[in-house]
Amino acid sequence: MNIKALNIIGRFHLLLLAVLMLTATGCSDDKDTIVSARYGYVQFKLFKKASYNKAASATKELEYLGEAEKMRIVLVSNEDGSEITQTVTLNPIGKDAELGLRSEKIQVLAGNYKIVGYYLYKIVGQELKEIIGGAPAQTINLEVAEGGLTVEDLTVDVAERGKIKLTLKKNMVQNKSVDNADNFEFKSVALATVVIENQFTKVKTTYTKIPVKYKTVVEDNGSIYAIAVSDSAFTVEGGNYKVYSYELYDKSKRFLEADKVVSNSAFSVADNKVTEVSVAVNIYHSAAYIQDYIALRKIWEALDGANWSYDDLQYPVGTNWNFNKDIDLWGQQPGVDVDSKGRITILNMGSFGPRGRVPDEIGQLSELIILTLGTHSDRIGGNMVEQWGAQVTTTRKEEWRNDYYNRFIKRDVRADFSEPLQKAFELKGNPVVKPELKNGAGRDAGVGTLTNGITGVSKEISKLAKLQQLFIANGKFVDFEPGTSFAKMANLTDVELYNCPSMKSFPLALVTAPNIELLNMANNPQIPGSEMLDGLDKLAKAPVGAKLQVLYLRNNSLETLPASFSNMKKLGKLDCAHNQIKTIPAFGTDINLVQLNMEFNLIEVIPAGFCGFEDIENFTFSNNKLTKFPNIFDANTVFGMSSVDFSNNQITEFEGGDNFKGIYCKSVNLAGNRLKSFPGILFNKNSRIGALLLSGNGMEEFPEGALEGKFTYMLETLDLTFNKLSKLPRDFSSVTLPYLYGIDMSHNRFASFPTQPLNIGYLTVFGLRNQADANGNRIMREWPNGIGAVPSLRALYLGGNDLRKIDDKISPNIRIFEIKNNPNISIDLSAVCPYIKAGIYMLIYDPSQDIRGCDYLNLD
Repeated sequence: MNIKALNIIGRFHLLLLAVLMLTATGCSDDKDTIVSARYGYVQFKLFKKASYNKAASATKELEYLGEAEKMRIVLVSNEDGSEITQTVTLNPIGKDAELGLRSEKIQVLAGNYKIVGYYLYKIVGQELKEIIGGAPAQTINLEVAEGGLTVEDLTVDVAERGKIKLTLKKNMVQNKSVDNADNFEFKSVALATVVIENQFTKVKTTYTKIPVKYKTVVEDNGSIYAIAVSDSAFTVEGGNYKVYSYELYDKSKRFLEADKVVSNSAFSVADNKVTEVSVAVNIYHSAAYIQDYIALRKIWEALDGANWSYDDLQYPVGTNWNFNKDIDLWGQQPGVDVDSKGRITILNMGSFGPRGRVPDEIGQLSELIILTLGTHSDRIGGNMVEQWGAQVTTTRKEEWRNDYYNRFIKRDVRADFSEPLQKAFELKGNPVVKPELKNGAGRDAGVGTLTNGITGVSKEISKLAKLQQLFIANGKFVDFEPGTSFAKMANLTDVELYNCPSMKSFPLALVTAPNIELLNMANNPQIPGSEMLDGLDKLAKAPVGAKLQVLYLRNNSLETLPASFSNMKKLGKLDCAHNQIKTIPAFGTDINLVQLNMEFNLIEVIPAGFCGFEDIENFTFSNNKLTKFPNIFDANTVFGMSSVDFSNNQITEFEGGDNFKGIYCKSVNLAGNRLKSFPGILFNKNSRIGALLLSGNGMEEFPEGALEGKFTYMLETLDLTFNKLSKLPRDFSSVTLPYLYGIDMSHNRFASFPTQPLNIGYLTVFGLRNQADANGNRIMREWPNGIGAVPSLRALYLGGNDLRKIDDKISPNIRIFEIKNNPNISIDLSAVCPYIKAGIYMLIYDPSQDIRGCDYLNLD
């Protein structure tokens, strides 16, 4: 075989050692000479010529230095001509064999030697396969010193190879070169297939689906850009290259884009060096999401964006948008959400204080689902739109629809019951639901309170075919521009035009919308009632009227409602509270509302056939001018209601007389009316009522027979406070009211303790505070001896009376006992003092009272 001489450069004379083995040709037979010889060591290091001598022009004998696993070295003594041949193992000097190999040490006699040949082998099975060998091109002499080590560097013609690490960087391109170039967002890239090309040989090398990690970089000047970095390094033959093309995938290995690299991408690979290679990923200005971001900036500029300052709870106060970053990052702004392709889906601007007209660029945002230019929650936080992100599900939409109702309309009618009876609800395991006030804030921005200065919206909004929810609130909005039509916006279901004091008329563009299901026009009293009525009438008569499910009209100037509401067959929630409504039409029994709120109006009569009651839960007409309880319900229906509230009217009687049909309802509130006698007609007509509130009617009698009825036993809670009752009927007993749980008769005229309720086995809470005559004198002095024997009684409220010396033993079963404001009381509490000390007995008292048997109490 014709073996090219190995180039051996330099010679490093260090320490010399002895030969481990001598061949037969150079061996001495003189044993004394061998014994007296002195030895040294020699070791060889192999390097790639290209990396060892940068000026050298290597020819390729080996593809990889690491292929060599053994080396045979042939030495000749310059002193006696003897030849030494030794085969040794080669090991990497460092972690990578391509950086160099080191041989085992060879023991030789001290002296001067010449290298006459060496051979490299690869281990194949049990044999050594020679891969390269021959004589050095130049003479190399070695001086081996006694007891020393001589190290000699050798170089081998091995192909040059270095490593590359890939980083994806964005390259903005004006013109789109591939059809799918706008189908991904840079931050969604998780895997990349990259092709590089050798510029001399034109050979292409492909690196398939390399994992990359997205990261943003902030420069010293605050500018932000993004890259995607691969942690892997790849071995490449030395030479000049360019990045040819790429394919991109997301984390699910879904294909995103493939394109050629159009920017300068040349790079060089040097032997045993790591080269950082930038892969220029094309980002096209024509891409839809880039066009979204350009439109976003123009919208920001048109709405005085430079002076924006966030004023709500989702982000730090004073936050603004930032465009000092790569254009494809412009969509990363507070209040902006994008989908997996980078398209803007949610735009929430109201709380930043925008001012002016929303420009034509709004029409570019064709993937927009929610547009928020202020909402009813601008001043109380908890804006769910900002919390959702791009995922707007049916459940989340329903949450938003309920948000206004739950914050500002929904009310537990039981909150009007007395304090003791609210404790009864709690003890029974169904406490009164208190209204939520977020972070101590008020109920909302309030009529006329502004949080932004938006005056209008371009008619280009008509292009947003995917828009589902449009919120405009608390700004200077006047109306939609002439020519605005929602006819092609089939997905638009929720619209809020809330507290817009500059809006002087009903926005008729709404009539063109085909599928609005929720419309919130609360807090717009500046619109004349007649104009609001006319607009609502047009809305009800249009096709959209049949689609409406929720209509909020609170705090307006309506004086009546259009009869055309009978077209709204799907209407479930109607809120017309705080208007000036005097009369209402009959919508028809096929309009089955779920919640109706008509409080704080001027309504005198509710017509027959006003609405159906198959699904109704809460029916509220409090604070109107009704003089009769309407005969619109039916106790015999199978559809029970949750609450009916007719409090604070002028009701003196029940409409229909003997034809009154009764009512089926868990809680009925008739407080603050003018019923002079307990309304026995409710129970005589077989009403099914769980809790009845009759406080503040001025009732003077509770007639015999008032509790006669088939379903009287269902009554569990009765509030008779602030009336003029002085006695209860004989049939107020465990027979008629076996499940009565709580009763409060405070602020009446009982001179003697009404003991009838004490016979009821379920009675848990009993209130009898502040009994006084017409002149305000305390009249209740009697103590009901044996009251502790009532088995279920847990709370007894007797404050504000004139109880005096009490000889009765106080029961420890009563865990809440109120006796405060009884100035002449004298009572021994020794029976319950241990419970008071243990914290399981609540005594409500005055420190000045004569209370004995419990030194634990704080008494004067």
